[in-house]
Amino acid sequence: MTFQLKFFLFLSITFVTNGFAFNNFEQQKPVDSAAYYYHKIIKPDSKADLVKAFVYYQNKKDENIKQKDTLNTIYSLRQIAIIQNKLGILYDSETTAIEALFLAERLPLNQTSKESRVGIYNHLGRVYNEMQDYDNAIIYYQKALALAETQQQQLVLRNNIAYAQLKRHKFLLAQQEFEAIYKESKALNDSVNMARTLNNLGIVKGELQDKEAMIDFKEALNIRLALGNNSDILGSYYDLSEYYKKEGDLIQAAYYAKEAYRLAKISENPNHLTHALSLLMSLKDDPDVILYDRMMDSIQTVNLLVEGKYASKKYALAKQEALANERLLELEKEKNLKYLYAFLALIVLGIGIVILFFQKHHHKKQKQLEIYNTELRISKKVHDEVANDVYHIMNKLQHNDGDKHLILDHLEIVYNKTRDISREHQEINVTEDFKSILSDLIIYYKNNEVNILTKDISKIEWSTLKAHKKVAVYRVLQELLTNMKKHSQASLVVLNFKQNSHSIFIDYKDNGVGCNLKIQNGLQNAENRMHTINGSITFQSELKQGFHAVITV
Repeated sequence: MTFQLKFFLFLSITFVTNGFAFNNFEQQKPVDSAAYYYHKIIKPDSKADLVKAFVYYQNKKDENIKQKDTLNTIYSLRQIAIIQNKLGILYDSETTAIEALFLAERLPLNQTSKESRVGIYNHLGRVYNEMQDYDNAIIYYQKALALAETQQQQLVLRNNIAYAQLKRHKFLLAQQEFEAIYKESKALNDSVNMARTLNNLGIVKGELQDKEAMIDFKEALNIRLALGNNSDILGSYYDLSEYYKKEGDLIQAAYYAKEAYRLAKISENPNHLTHALSLLMSLKDDPDVILYDRMMDSIQTVNLLVEGKYASKKYALAKQEALANERLLELEKEKNLKYLYAFLALIVLGIGIVILFFQKHHHKKQKQLEIYNTELRISKKVHDEVANDVYHIMNKLQHNDGDKHLILDHLEIVYNKTRDISREHQEINVTEDFKSILSDLIIYYKNNEVNILTKDISKIEWSTLKAHKKVAVYRVLQELLTNMKKHSQASLVVLNFKQNSHSIFIDYKDNGVGCNLKIQNGLQNAENRMHTINGSITFQSELKQGFHAVITV
């Protein structure tokens, strides 16, 4: 039977039993105040108060859903669940609470959502406790306890867990916990929890046949009478009636059963009325009544257990389905991400290929430009340094002018110049020991007029340097030394080599005549070479202050 149909039947019964009173309620102007209706739930004067509150929170829930206000939807559902429980509609109360729980567990865990979960877990624990499904009750009480922050909340939940243990016949465990809770409640001056704990201690001690049970029952009742909460007083009457019935004192048992029935009629709670009437009937000395009472108890217990387990399994199944759907969404997202990453990888690969193509093209152009510049340099050197000398020698030979030995000396000079030009532009085999190759270069420029000192050249790990960078270093040092030999008139050159984890540094200094620094010809070539290997070279020089350069590779 659906909730709407059951609730309609419930309202119909209410209409018949209350006559025109219900009709008058419908004609009254509704009070639109959350505080007003909340008070009606906490301390209802009659069943009609709970019905009014139900209608109010049902409407509020519908409004909250339309406004997509999840927190207030959860709050309205919680109030509806409490009303249903107080009206004795346990299964609908459970269903409503689980609906609220579905929403609450989807929210991020913060102070507000945590308080909502604690309230819902505790409510479900109470519902399952009334359904006699004590294992489920303990599970939800413990969930609430894990999130509870205040000591008062924790004491209430521990009391609930201990009561469920009592119902599971774990009497000593329950007694030990109740006694600890009572001491802590007394220290906090929490009268409500003190009364609840004392009443529960009375039940435990009654089961253990401890004569002090009556002291606890009576003290709990006195506190509750002073507080004036009819629902709690009703609970004391039930438990006192049951206790005296077990003790065989049927007069006292009947007295407290009648008191319970009197309060139950005031509350108009069907559950309370049924319980009170059942107590009264169980005290009748009639075999048929006793048999009927036992059969009704058995049927009710079976129904509670079956329906309660069905609802909890339904909730667990729905939760598993929700988790499965979330997992499917995650898998779909992962699949889409894989496609996205593959697409991005293809784009990056394509860009990489294009960049590589342009780099190769640029490198090829750079090589061609370098070859072209080298050819121009060789051509200019041959013209400036060799061709003119050859022309003069040829003139002398044609006119038989000059000494034969002098002409031979001139030819030797021309040969040496040609050899120098060849050496400057010959291919370098950098696969061999590069330190030895550099040392040979330095020795070539070293003579009686120029001394060249090197420092820490052996400490450099030349094997870590790529071949094209070795060639660049060689040519740049060659340019510097050639420039020194031709222009600086230096007598001393110092080359200092250093290395760190990232770079190699070569510091060049000479004591030559220096110059007003103007980068051209060889120095320009040196800069271009370093640029092509992502290195650098800096120059520093003044007249009569020598020449200084720093190479970074």
